[in-house]
Amino acid sequence: YSFPGRRIADAMVDLPFALPTAVAGIALTTLYVPNGWIGSLLMPLGIKVAYTPLGIVIALIFIGLPFVVRTVQPIMEEIDKEVEEVAATLGANRFQIIS
Repeated sequence: YSFPGRRIADAMVDLPFALPTAVAGIALTTLYVPNGWIGSLLMPLGIKVAYTPLGIVIALIFIGLPFVVRTVQPIMEEIDKEVEEVAATLGANRFQIIS
C-alpha cells in the first residue's frame, strides 16, 4: 500500500543495514544509558536498559528486524486482494487483515 511516510518507514527499516555493527551498538548504548534520550525517560520508571539483557534484546531486534521485514514484504505484496476482502467480510478489522 502507498501511504504518507512510506519512504521514511522504509528508510528507518533499512537504517541498520547502513550502520556498521559497532556504530549501531554505540548509538544504542548512548540512547539507553541513564542520561541518554530514551534512558532518561525510562529511569524514573525504574527501567534500566543499557548493559542489561533487555538492552541485548533491543539491540538484536534493531539488527534483525530489517531481515525479517525485507523477507516478508514481497510475500505480503503478492497476497491477492480477494484474501483481504474475504477477511473483511468475515469481520476482521484493518489491523487483523494486515497481521
